[in-house]
Amino acid sequence: MHSFWLRLRHALRAHKLLLLALLAGLVLPWVVFVNVAEDIWESGGFVGDKAILEFWHAHATPALDRLALAFTAAGDPLPMSLLALATTLALARWGRRPQAWFFALSVGGAMLLNLLVKVLFARPRPALWVSLKPAFYYSFPSGHAMGAAAVVTALGFLLKRHRYRGLVWGLGLLFALGVGWSRLYLGVHYPSDVLAGWTGSVGWVAGLHLLFSPEFHRLRRLWRAALHRRWPRLVAPPADAPAATA
Repeated sequence: MHSFWLRLRHALRAHKLLLLALLAGLVLPWVVFVNVAEDIWESGGFVGDKAILEFWHAHATPALDRLALAFTAAGDPLPMSLLALATTLALARWGRRPQAWFFALSVGGAMLLNLLVKVLFARPRPALWVSLKPAFYYSFPSGHAMGAAAVVTALGFLLKRHRYRGLVWGLGLLFALGVGWSRLYLGVHYPSDVLAGWTGSVGWVAGLHLLFSPEFHRLRRLWRAALHRRWPRLVAPPADAPAATA
């Protein structure tokens, strides 16, 4: 038993960066998402939800109107879906099928998750003033924020070794923030809707990235091999494990 735990500790230390990424990219966003959802389920949302919307409406200008409409148009489901489809097809054509599957599942899964949660919570949209671009259907979570965050996060992971990855992450972050802000400025979402959309997408895409990563599969093989050595009759050996000798 002692040797088993020593091997397990060694495996965890060897993959500590993966575990830290799991905590920061997967666990924390879902913790935030669940807490926001709990607040909405129990009390209807954040205390400052309406106050933040009223602040932006009180400071509206023609220039900000145009900016909000532009961000909202860019984050509409149709442009995001077309971008996701084009990126998926391009990756598949270049022979990068795992990356194509990852991107398609990231964006498509986030959109499907958004619809499921909307139906579950059935939160009405804000009705504080007549919006420049009215929106219908349920409010929580924001589909625009969720779609934009899914596209940006998935692209960031795909280009994590590219020389311009910092620029991609920076521009992507500004785009996702802009889309989320536009939904508040136009008065069609509460801040809690947007926050849940961002964190839900980041958690979803980070989880998929983890499942598709070679590091995760190596760690899973190490864990299974350690368990097999401890309980050989209960746990099958990993596929690449050497055959036992008499």
